Amino acid sequence: MQKVLDFIKRRWPETTRIHRTTEGTLLGLPHPYSVPCARPAFQEFYYRDTYFASRGLVLDGFAEQARNNCENLLYEVETYGFVPAGNRTFHLNRSQPPFLAPMIELIARKFPNDREWLPRAVAGLEKEMAFWNDHRRTPCGLHHYSGNPDAAAIEEFYADCCVRRPGCPAEEADPAARRAAAFHALAEAESGWDFTPRFEHRCLDYAPIDLNVLMYIARREISLLYRDLGDLGHAMEWEQRAEIRRNLINRYCWNEERGVFLDYDFVNKRHSPVFSAASLFPLWASLATPEQAESTLFAAEKYLECDYGLAACEPGKSDRQCRWDYPNGWAPLQLIAIEAFDRNGFTEAARRLAQKYVDLVTANFEKTGELWEKYNVADGTVDIRGTHPMPAMMGWTAGVFVCAADYLSRSR
Repeated sequence: MQKVLDFIKRRWPETTRIHRTTEGTLLGLPHPYSVPCARPAFQEFYYRDTYFASRGLVLDGFAEQARNNCENLLYEVETYGFVPAGNRTFHLNRSQPPFLAPMIELIARKFPNDREWLPRAVAGLEKEMAFWNDHRRTPCGLHHYSGNPDAAAIEEFYADCCVRRPGCPAEEADPAARRAAAFHALAEAESGWDFTPRFEHRCLDYAPIDLNVLMYIARREISLLYRDLGDLGHAMEWEQRAEIRRNLINRYCWNEERGVFLDYDFVNKRHSPVFSAASLFPLWASLATPEQAESTLFAAEKYLECDYGLAACEPGKSDRQCRWDYPNGWAPLQLIAIEAFDRNGFTEAARRLAQKYVDLVTANFEKTGELWEKYNVADGTVDIRGTHPMPAMMGWTAGVFVCAADYLSRSR
């Protein structure tokens, strides 16, 4: 483990980029930013990835770089009205899972005496919430993933992604069918789970459990920021909005029969047939009741936990080669699970998962000398399911490894 920790700490500076002006498709950012890979893939600043990398940066003594990352996210909200998936012009047609609130919480906790940026932070979060409310709200009051492409962009997305995607219309299919499939796929790309059986290739029709928990976290964080600023009126207003979101999640996403939270198909008024690690987000946000948390833990141990970690989805629900499916284990989901179990009193399960992730990454590092984007948690290798080549990666793999190792050292 220590060899991997040393490798990560040494390599963090190699993932920092400085590019302040927009050139070609690359969007400039005012501060140095972190990219997932030291070389050569994924050289952009990605929204969701940045939070998990920044968790490791803070623990490894690179807190200023984590703050730079947060400042860049706020800049993107101020400039574009939302946080794009990455700092490329072609990423302006979608966002990613909104981790701005947890990112602000991370930086505010690390720099408690820096109060000058708090008004900007709360303004940025409110602006992001306005984007999701104006463009991603469903009839039931929850939110879904979507996109904002023009006609040319949706055709290009079909050609780039859908034509190779199992279950999508062929190139000779009706143009309307191609556009519909591409729009669903674009929404799935915004979810960050591109691609997964969770949404049955109809992502636009689903209110995902993880997205709506992040909406709850954002409302709660805005309330706390206003309280820190002494504005109790706005603090109470956003606290009430958070409580409304909690009630909606319980009303639409809790499945009593399975005893877990599931994605809600608001078009057909039913739950997704697929149980996934996204169902742990309510526990991570301390939103679940003790009974819900215990039931979810039991299901996760039974259907998701493997010999080497937590799979993205339960097995046997899809015969398609989806990257976000069994038996692939993704770093951010391991950290969500570890902290979800720990925050609900299941420390034995949290330690077990942390140890599995540390052992998995360490074993493959010994074999390859690298960290990887994802791992096969069924057999402990990098023989993963999916159609895209897998890069060696720092980013969230390094960040989560540092967090898991830190958790193990603190919880002895």
